[in-house]
Amino acid sequence: MTAARIDDLTVDVAVRHRWHRGSVRVLDGVALDLPSASMTALIGESGCGKSMVASALCGLLPAGATARGRLTIGDETMIDDELVGRGARWTGLRGRRVGLVPQSVATSFTPVRTVGAQLDEVIATLDGPCDAAELCRAVRLDPSALDLFPHELSGGMAQRAAIAAALAGDPEILVADEPTSALDPDLAAAIWDLLAATARRGAAVLVITHDVETLGGALRDASSASSGRSSGSEGLGVAAGAGVCSGGEGLGVAAGAGVCSGGEGLGVAAGAGARPGGAGLDRIAVMRAGRIVEDRPAADLAASDDEYVAAFFEPVS
Repeated sequence: MTAARIDDLTVDVAVRHRWHRGSVRVLDGVALDLPSASMTALIGESGCGKSMVASALCGLLPAGATARGRLTIGDETMIDDELVGRGARWTGLRGRRVGLVPQSVATSFTPVRTVGAQLDEVIATLDGPCDAAELCRAVRLDPSALDLFPHELSGGMAQRAAIAAALAGDPEILVADEPTSALDPDLAAAIWDLLAATARRGAAVLVITHDVETLGGALRDASSASSGRSSGSEGLGVAAGAGVCSGGEGLGVAAGAGVCSGGEGLGVAAGAGARPGGAGLDRIAVMRAGRIVEDRPAADLAASDDEYVAAFFEPVS
């Protein structure tokens, strides 16, 4: 099942230099499918348009942008001018059906309010099924962090808090823009595991990154899964019954795998367990100059004979 589909998306952004006005094409005929219960990575050099794809999926294209193409999210379809996000239809999609983990986590929280107060507001606005403590446990963040102000969080804690906020509305699609930037390898690996667990619960996860070094760990997991060496219980929620909430449910592992008391799941039907194959990426799409030049199973992409694509997987000496 496809949670979201982008078809032939072209975006131009208005620019102005002194008295000259013009436009810059930032996306050119982009096509991308995001299947449910899967994790896709979108990689490419800085400035190639990756974050603009995230903006398009959330109806957050910049002011002055014009768009052509089609975006389908579940049973909702936006065409051309509707893609810029000004229509009332987007109110029911942002947060509720599409969750965004922004690139700049440090500035996404209000500095003068505690993390708990801000999560409570998001949950109330979106009528989310979980409370703030349950969301914290779902992302492996100690609920005591709810009493802290954003500047008191470490980088890893702030990233988990941002993911908790993005999951508050129980979205079908989670878009994470550079979620491992500035994190050490161990913390980055934990974030990849967390995003993979979200996909195992049924969401379509899109990870936008140029952090190929930590991406390699998820890619190796995908390669292991494709060759049948993965046990199916890796990542977060390792064992059935490893409860994260008051109901004792496992994180995307056991039947009825919810993350809230009462058994509700974030983007997963009752009875859904972990996907075979465990953690890791399903697909990788590669962007270059506003276009997607490769889109194939993650386990296959590292063997690409395209020089631009292969360069992302060359070992760093």
